[in-house]
Amino acid sequence: MVKRWINKWLIISLRVARAIVDFAIIYVAFYLGYKIYFLNQPKICAVYQTELAPTLYYIPTADRHYFTIAFGVGIITIIVYAFLNLYKEDTSILHVEEYKNVIVGYVIASILFLAIYYVYFTYLGKDLQTKLFSRRIFSFASVISISGILFARAVFNKIQHLLHSKGAGAKRVLIYGAGEAGKLIARRLNEFPAFGMFVVGFVDDNVNLTGTSIIYNRAKRLSLNVVGTGDELKKFVDYSAADEVLVAMPSGTTKKIVNTMNYCMENNILYRFVPNVYELSIQRTVTKNIAGIPMISAKNTSRHYIYLFFKRIFDFIASLILLILLSPIMLIIALIIRIDSKGSPIFVQTRVGLNGKPFSIFKFRTLRNDANKYEINPTNNNDNRITKAGKWLRKTSLDELPQLLNVLLGSMSLVGPRPEMPFIVEKYNKLHRERLRVKPGITGLWQLSADRSIAIHENMDYDLYYVHEQSFLLDIVILIQTFFFAFRGI
Repeated sequence: MVKRWINKWLIISLRVARAIVDFAIIYVAFYLGYKIYFLNQPKICAVYQTELAPTLYYIPTADRHYFTIAFGVGIITIIVYAFLNLYKEDTSILHVEEYKNVIVGYVIASILFLAIYYVYFTYLGKDLQTKLFSRRIFSFASVISISGILFARAVFNKIQHLLHSKGAGAKRVLIYGAGEAGKLIARRLNEFPAFGMFVVGFVDDNVNLTGTSIIYNRAKRLSLNVVGTGDELKKFVDYSAADEVLVAMPSGTTKKIVNTMNYCMENNILYRFVPNVYELSIQRTVTKNIAGIPMISAKNTSRHYIYLFFKRIFDFIASLILLILLSPIMLIIALIIRIDSKGSPIFVQTRVGLNGKPFSIFKFRTLRNDANKYEINPTNNNDNRITKAGKWLRKTSLDELPQLLNVLLGSMSLVGPRPEMPFIVEKYNKLHRERLRVKPGITGLWQLSADRSIAIHENMDYDLYYVHEQSFLLDIVILIQTFFFAFRGI
């Protein structure tokens, strides 16, 4: 009981702390925006020669006015964030939905504030107050605010990751079903402790599994014990002090699943039912309640041609600019590779792209020149095929820079699933071929995940999420995360 109370206190404290930090960042952002903008006040007066600029220099209330604006924006932002559930545990892959909503929520809050601001002062006839408002300061402060909040969220997620991985501030859950679905759930909850669930073990109807240890993450060799069968579920829930049971029996009969749910309700056990995640992931589903009857339908995943059009324009412009700006660095990297080992610094290989069309991919060479370029890629830097320079390039992902040329030519995008070699694609099943519905990318959710040590075709969840949820805002969030990921590796 005491432990559960402490966990609830931790959860509430973290939520309050997030709100306080969000407000503080916005307030500081407006302070910085105001001070930086008017740091060279005489120059501003000379350049713009506005009626207001000279006046502002002598108005002592300008400071208070902008701090009032900061207070208003901060309060409205917190309210909007609360409506968007940004102070609750995020359950999306790599927190992409949280980061998207941070940006969307701030934009909504800014629009609401500006509407209230202009209506209020126009109605009161306080023309001077509206003149005191600077769009430049507001825009500058908004950029700082969003950047600061995103960074703070990443820090909070790291803190939650640490706490929840130890079981602190997290719900203790028991997984009913030690099959593939159960192992996938355990792996996801372990990888994303910020979901607020700490898995304490498995329960499975196969008596032969009782007392055994089930490996749910091969890359990290993580395992959980099967504590018993479902016949004594109540006993094992009490024994493990579990707060909730996740029923992961996708292949079970309807009668078995219904009986399990009834058992949980009769014994006051909180539960969640997990459907067949592998079959339903082919088409994202939407659940709608009609006259009290839950109905599942396929989510519309048709390609948005306007989005694809603007994504191609963005890819072309961004890749061209990056190639120009990064060309000196790329030249230095090429020289380092050439000095470190014999052979061309550029590695060319055939990969499979959009709709199964093959193309030539460009990368900086990280393997020895005599290595077979169509073997399975190394999963870690201990592979003896990797050169000294290659270890650093792989750690920082700088070996991917030549792929900007692929993006410029249109065979790849900045964001998308990683392209695989033809001999791997030939073995694709229907689920795997979903990856080929979108253009491959330099970076993506799988590349940023802790599961990147597992082969792409063995870990489809990240790519399937992107295929069905792709949007320009999601691309921006992934690019921002990629920047911090690469910076951390330097």
